[in-house]
Amino acid sequence: MATRLRHDRRGNVLLLMGFAAIPLTLATGVSIDYARAGRLQTKLNAAADAAALAAVTQPMMKLDNTAAQTAANAMFKSQIAGQPGLIWNDSNLTVSIVGNNAAASTRTATVTYTASSVNAFANVIGMPTITIGGTSTATATAAPNIDFYLALDTSSSMALPTTTAGFTTMDNAVKCAFACHSNKIENYVGSSIPSLILDNAKFSIVKGSYGTGTVGGNQITKIDANGAYVYVSKKSTNSYCGASNAKDICVYNADGSFVDSYWYALNQGVHLRVNDEQTAASNLMTLAQSYALENSRTYRAALYTFDHITNFKTIATLTPDLASVGTAASNVSLVTVNDKAGNGRPPNGSSGTEYLFTSFQSLMNNMGTQLPAKSGNGSNDPGDTPQAFLFLVTDGMSDENIGSGRTRAPMQQAQIDQCTAIKKRGVKIAILYTEYTSASIQDDEATQRAIANAAIPNIPTALTACASPDLMYTVKTDQSISDALQSLFRKAVASARLTQ
Repeated sequence: MATRLRHDRRGNVLLLMGFAAIPLTLATGVSIDYARAGRLQTKLNAAADAAALAAVTQPMMKLDNTAAQTAANAMFKSQIAGQPGLIWNDSNLTVSIVGNNAAASTRTATVTYTASSVNAFANVIGMPTITIGGTSTATATAAPNIDFYLALDTSSSMALPTTTAGFTTMDNAVKCAFACHSNKIENYVGSSIPSLILDNAKFSIVKGSYGTGTVGGNQITKIDANGAYVYVSKKSTNSYCGASNAKDICVYNADGSFVDSYWYALNQGVHLRVNDEQTAASNLMTLAQSYALENSRTYRAALYTFDHITNFKTIATLTPDLASVGTAASNVSLVTVNDKAGNGRPPNGSSGTEYLFTSFQSLMNNMGTQLPAKSGNGSNDPGDTPQAFLFLVTDGMSDENIGSGRTRAPMQQAQIDQCTAIKKRGVKIAILYTEYTSASIQDDEATQRAIANAAIPNIPTALTACASPDLMYTVKTDQSISDALQSLFRKAVASARLTQ
């Protein structure tokens, strides 16, 4: 019996389970305590992230490091308030700010914390809490100081209407969508140009230097709001205004030059691209002022126009007075074609180049002398200079001689190479493409229509190659050039200023 009892183990399982229950229960409880501590640490890590980010927001970048530290502390404490099972002491939070106060171009905020999670089970074995901790770092770059160089295409093709209704008006009146600006139009009056229509009265065009009053019994009358234009009534004996037609009205400018279809468009209230460029440039300066104020940074701007190979004009030199640049935008004007002084050539025209109206090669050469040799980072750090942006507003159709004859095409590779050279200087190029469409050349001669239509699909590709990444923007007929230019501006100055 004693032997059998010694070998009988059937009750050992119960005994072993009895002895094992205590450590198993304790181990389970400790696991629960650690899981609770892990969840609490995750919440505190999120609070540390929020605190670090709070120290480097764009509004906070305007303030000094003390303000940034205060903001980070406040954010962390607000995020952890009321967390159950948390033992917290303010001394266990450290906020480190690296950066030269509000003048820094970058700021790095590091938030480090330690805390304790209260144990429910591990306290039985003398471990009342579990220590938790973490670190979060956020870095931001302040909005940079920026110099904006805005160049507007004022070639004759920018005399296109900005609306479909405008296209219809010009096509019906003058059989040409372009509102050409000419002071030698007397050479082209007659069968080569359809009659213009104004208030249902046909008129042809005559030059005069009559002043005011009457000429040969014909009353001279101002016909536009600013008084710049006058006309002579139907009885004129000028060959361009035949007395036999009772509806002829001879129109000329107060300065003695002939009126043209550009004059007609303006007096009919047709919105042209070149005129909307004026508004767009002015509105852009207003927007830039608000950005500069919001970011507490310095913005400067310069304004230019380009068209003919020798016609690069400085409308406003680089200045922090953005309002004055906006005002100067009213001086943007369309290039004069068929110039009287040049006997039919554009201003400053010379043999072989006089009819080449949009020269990107000349533009880039001229802008190369205006832009900095090297763009700065735009910080307030000693020795640094503003970031440089070149903004172009153009329909993208090249009309020039770049060594292989006249182009009527998108930017050529040689011109794109000029863009690349400017970008290598650190200058960013942003391009607003005022879309060149077949409708704009519907009244052109067949050969020129074919050349232009073949080129149109490739214009966006060439402009994209010239522009900095993601900084080519298209505005279409019936869309606002001003709104589009402001959208491009926002895209250009926006950057990822915050990393974690």
